[in-house]
Order: sequence, then structure tokens, then C-alpha cells
Amino acid sequence: PGLVDVAPHNDTMSAFSVTLKPVMQVTRQFASLGSTFTKKSAVAPVKVDTTTKSIHGMSGRKCMLTGKKANNGWTVSFSHIRNKKLQGVNLQYKRVYWPEKQRYIRLRISTSALKSINKLGLEEMAQRVGLDLESLPYTDADPARKEWLVENGAVPTKKNKRAPAPGPKKLFIPKWKEARMAKKGNAATETKAFAERWGMEVA
Repeated sequence: PGLVDVAPHNDTMSAFSVTLKPVMQVTRQFASLGSTFTKKSAVAPVKVDTTTKSIHGMSGRKCMLTGKKANNGWTVSFSHIRNKKLQGVNLQYKRVYWPEKQRYIRLRISTSALKSINKLGLEEMAQRVGLDLESLPYTDADPARKEWLVENGAVPTKKNKRAPAPGPKKLFIPKWKEARMAKKGNAATETKAFAERWGMEVA
């Protein structure tokens, strides 16, 4: 059975009569599907904290003193064609002097924050946003500290991991070199000559 039933009246008539049947009702199987789809509870959007306290020590192009971040904008052409554009913050890495502690602190701040530092002061701005200046990397500029270092020795230098270790290196012969040494016959003499040439230690 369908919605439209087409049947001829008799053999002599060339026309067909069209009779419409009522629309079929929704079966119980499809009616039960509506109960399975329950409305999800509306989840409240999570508010992003853009203060310096939340972004301190985290990656992202945000100002450490003002919390400024990129803004969503549009580029509009002469024919009014609009394209999305990200208006980034002019962030710069700066060594800012902290006069209370007499040290230079490395910060990633916007250029507008540089003017605010001259007006308000570094410690005042850090207190407003909850930034811990003590935990940031710094360079000491205290004259008393410099005098103490001169009297008691220089600051310990950071170890260079890429620098070669002092003394002879461990013996290492590539496989292709070992194959050539084996063909020559006298492997012990060749190994000793190879170690002396490259400054290696023969076990």
C-alpha cells in the first residue's frame, strides 16, 4: 500500500483515475525513538581568567602585567568583502629594572605596559595583578652583591652540556670501519692506530 493508487476503470478507457489514501500514521517503533533523545542540560560556559595570576608560567601571547591578549577583528576591502583577522598584542621581551630589589627581571609585556611601568612602577603593577616577581629569572645589579662576589669568587657558571668531556673519549669504531679492519687481518694494530688518531681510549 502506498499514498497514491493508480488503476484503470476499464479496458476501453485510456484515462486513469487517481485516488488518494490517507497518510500512514507513525508506527510505534518510530514513535518510541523520541523518548530516547533526551535534552542535554545546558552547560554554563567556563569563564577564562585572563589575569596575570592565571597566565604566569604558562605559554600564550599575553601580557604578564596587564593580561592583554589578541582581539578578533575583520579586514574590510573596498568592495566590503570581510575576512577574519586576529589583531595580536605588541608583546616584547624586556629586562625591566626592579629598583626595590636592585635587579633586572625578564618579562614579556606589551608596549603599553612599558608606559604604565614608568607611571606606576613595576612593583605596584605586579601587586595589582598578583604577579610574584621573586619567582622570575633575574640579573642582580646590587653593588654590594658585586663586591661580595669579587671577595668570595665569581658566580658559578652554567655547565655546557654540548662541550666535550675532559680526557680521552671512549672507543667507538663504526661497523664499516670494523669490516675494513677485519679484511686487513691485524685488527688489534688497526684499532690502536684508530684510537690514537681520534684521541680515544683503548680498553
